Amino acid sequence: MAKILLIDNDRASRQILEQALKLYEYDVVTTKRGDEGLTLAVTAAPDLIVMDIDAAGLNGWQAIKVLKESSPTWLIPVIAMAKPAVTSQLLIQTGFDAYVRKPVSARHILQRIETLLTHAAHNFVGTPLSTSSNLRTNKLIKETIARLSGSQCRSEQASVVYVENSTVDNQTLGKIVERAGFSYANISDPLQVLSKLMDFKPQLIFLELVLPVANGYELCAQIRRISVFKDTPIVIVTNHNRMTDRMRAKIVGASDFLCKPIQAKSVLKVLIKYLSPLNIS
Repeated sequence: MAKILLIDNDRASRQILEQALKLYEYDVVTTKRGDEGLTLAVTAAPDLIVMDIDAAGLNGWQAIKVLKESSPTWLIPVIAMAKPAVTSQLLIQTGFDAYVRKPVSARHILQRIETLLTHAAHNFVGTPLSTSSNLRTNKLIKETIARLSGSQCRSEQASVVYVENSTVDNQTLGKIVERAGFSYANISDPLQVLSKLMDFKPQLIFLELVLPVANGYELCAQIRRISVFKDTPIVIVTNHNRMTDRMRAKIVGASDFLCKPIQAKSVLKVLIKYLSPLNIS
């Protein structure tokens, strides 16, 4: 199992990336502070480090200098997470092995991890990876990328819509979906749901159960009557988790059920289940 040290000052981003990595059986160690990250780089012995340039305490620029000048850590691949204003040339010259731009997509992080761990497996000096360990690591990385994003084309085309009038829930789900690498849109007006869906033509619909004017059950039944959405996955989002609610959702054509509060791990499981090519028969 590959171990990733994630140093990210943004709590929401850190939690989402941690959940995404753990969901696919990565061993993940996290901190928001660069100084703590340096300690963990030695004590936790990660296979790879993902470093926020804006890490608290010791920032990414300072931390990378220490990592690359210290014999226990200089061979560990480090991915920088940086704002678009920071030039790629500066990041590479400073010592980072790769970089991704903020806001960070889990798909892009996984692509960088595949490249760097594969390279490290061939060039590691010290305690070399066994052939079987190397193969297991590479297999895990490739499966993770395939499950989360499929082909480059499919990920960019995937569209997720959430019918919800709550700003907080909309922002929470939207952040999780976008950081997983998928496009996202919100429909807040129940009266415009059908027309907006025809515009977006999403591949996955999250549908709030309690809405002004209409409820999720009624809307789900209406959506299913439109031929283009006959097979589109519809996930009912609700505070209730009673058997009667689940049965009614199934009767009106819902594909799944998501209980609040909205959490990254639960949402990611839904994204993988309905948008991953590995689960398409």
